[in-house]
Parts: sequence; structure tokens; C-alpha cells
Amino acid sequence: MLVTFLAAVSVSAFAALFAFAFRRSIHYLLEHFGGDERSTAVSQSTSPFLVFAIVTGGLLLASWLGRLAARWRHERLGLAQIAEATRGVGIGPSLSGTLVRTSGTWVAMTSLASLGREATILETGGSFGSWLSRKINRPPADLAVTGVAAAFAAVYNAPIAGFLYVREHVVNQPQRRTAGSALAGGVLGWAISAQFLGGGPVFERGVAPLGIASFAHAAVGLVPALVATRLFFMLRQRIVPAQMPTAETARTWARSLIFAAVGGLTIALVPLASGNGMDAINKGVTGATVGLGLALCFGKIVATTASLAAGAPGGAFSPSMAVAAGAALLAFEALDKLGAPLSGSHWDGMLAAMSVGIAVGTQAPLVGIVVIAELAGDAGLIPVCALSVVGVRALELAVRKLRASRSAGMQVVAETLDA
Repeated sequence: MLVTFLAAVSVSAFAALFAFAFRRSIHYLLEHFGGDERSTAVSQSTSPFLVFAIVTGGLLLASWLGRLAARWRHERLGLAQIAEATRGVGIGPSLSGTLVRTSGTWVAMTSLASLGREATILETGGSFGSWLSRKINRPPADLAVTGVAAAFAAVYNAPIAGFLYVREHVVNQPQRRTAGSALAGGVLGWAISAQFLGGGPVFERGVAPLGIASFAHAAVGLVPALVATRLFFMLRQRIVPAQMPTAETARTWARSLIFAAVGGLTIALVPLASGNGMDAINKGVTGATVGLGLALCFGKIVATTASLAAGAPGGAFSPSMAVAAGAALLAFEALDKLGAPLSGSHWDGMLAAMSVGIAVGTQAPLVGIVVIAELAGDAGLIPVCALSVVGVRALELAVRKLRASRSAGMQVVAETLDA
């Protein structure tokens, strides 16, 4: 037990330190060469032609690194391999292959591309835990999920959501021991980040999250956030290539070049679509405008989908929050223009909409309810986020039932005609 505890502390410390180093190194380079650690600010202050060239070139290099990792260790990459490790299947994820993929994400993020950097950070934490398990002759399940939960907690200031993310998204119905390891990793990763690495809330707190106006904003933003996030999800499913080794053909590189150019052009024209979306989302506290809504919603959909389709390794967790927040903000601004403004702050409605983005984008409703409150350091957001997530789940269930009844009705008609 002592060895297991020390190993869990070591994995959590590594995950938190890696998340910190990954983020700070990107910020350092952006500030050193661009004058600001925020990718959105650098994109806005740099020539659009130069932004286009940097983003396009960075995505192509990131795509090459992603393909290199896939050719080398494709069968041992991704959160799916960590999930298999927790079930005792295979030898677990490859730490070296994961680090190559992570370097691709790092290159893309330093080149101002629109991506979620969190996925590769979580994979690295889980891969390190699995690697350490093999070194000390322990089952890989415990330390793998410890690393994932610790990385999540360090990135998002979210120990509870880190545990729930493992429970809902990585391992379906984990064993009691595995669930305990995930909870320990979330708490340890959060504590190490908060105490030693300057970790803290990412978003501003809600203005009046328990007020009636906040719930009214959540209700108005619910459907737009759902539609936009679903669109984003469907585009990724249709366009983004599978994580499999591919031959270096002219057609492969032509596809990467086209999508990289689309990503670069989008960032050059819509600088607020740069980065993982966190900086742009925070502008909604004081600068909620139609332009911000368009950038967060449509700019982010195009830029992130193009980046992933180009082959750059990365995720869509934080971009999904941005897309949902932007769609909700556009609905609020539309009511303002029509002369029927909502009372209260649009910021509260954007926060509630982000819970919809997480619940729909990752199929993890409990994470959606909790993580926004932890990101903002405001437990008062839980009720309004819960209302949003429950509402969107009810809408999705109603749509599925309607489709099923229509399919059954069409089948009956067809059978009648055949008779």
C-alpha cells in the first residue's frame, strides 16, 4: 500500500508538472516572440499574412508528428488504450509514442492554431502512470487513471470533474479500486497545482448564478448551444481522419495542406478563434458582442475542425465550450437587437451554455454539470449548469423518440403497401 501511495503521488506530481510546463512553455514563446502570452492577442497584433503562414506551417509540422507517432505506436495511443489498460487488455499505452503526439499538439498551439491542448496532456498523464506501473510490477489500471484524473484536475482546477471524466469518458463503470485511484489522482493533481504551480480558476465567477435572470439565460441559450455543439461534433466525425498509420502520399499531404490552409486563413481573418478558446471565452465578461459570438461559434468550428482534419493531434474539449458559449451569446445578442433584451448578465448564460458543450461534445453529462463551476471557482453555478444539462438530455431523448416513431410509422406504411 505504501508503494502504491508513493507511486500515485509521483504520477500525480508528474501529470501536474507536465500540464504546467506544457502551458507555460507555450505562453513563454508567444510572449517572447509575439509580445503577449495569449494566442488571441498575438493573432490580432500580427499581420494576417504572417499569421496565415505561421498557422499553416505549424499545422503541417504537427500533422507530420502525428503521423510519425501513428506509424510507430498507433495501436498504443489515445485514451482508448488507457481504458483497455484499466481492463487488463494489452500492455498499455506507449509513453514514447504519446510524447511524440504531444509534441505535435505543442507545435500546433505555439503556431497559433485552434485546438484543444488538454487531450494530449491527459494522455501523457495516463501513459506515464501505465509506464510506471510496468516498472514497479503493478497492475496498470490504478496508476493510468490516476494520471488522467490528475492531469485533468491540474489543467482545469477541477478535482471532482477529473474523477467524473474518468468515470464517464475514459472507463465506463470502473471497479471500486479504479474509481478510488481516479478520485485520488484528481485531488492530488489539483492540490499540487494549486499549492506549488500557481493553479487556480480559469474563468471569472458568475455574476448572479442563482438569480432568475441566470436561469432565463440558460433556457434561451440551451437550443443554440445544443445545435452548434452537435454540428461541431458531426463535422469532426465526418472529416477528421482516424488515428491510423497512413502512407506519405501526395494525396495525403495535399489533404493536409488544404485543411491547414483553411485553418490558417480562418485564424488570419478571425484572430479570436486562435488557441484553445479560453482567452476568447473570458472576453464575454465585459465584451459580449455579436463579433465575439461569431468568432467563438463559427470561427471555432471551422478553425478547430480544419486543424484536426489536417492531421494535427489535439482535442476538442475546450473548443466545444467555446462553440456552445458563442452560440448562446449570439442568441442573447439577437434578442437585444430585436428589442427584447434579457435582464442580468450574458456571462452567466455563457457559462451555463458551456456545460451543454461539454455534455454533448464528450457525452459526459456529470462532467458538464461540475466542471464549469470548478473552472470558475463558483459552486453557485452548479444548479444552472445542472438545469442546462438535464434540459439538453431531455431534448435529445425527445428527438430520438420522435425519430424512432417516424421510422416505425414509415415501416408500417411500407409493409401495408407491400401487402
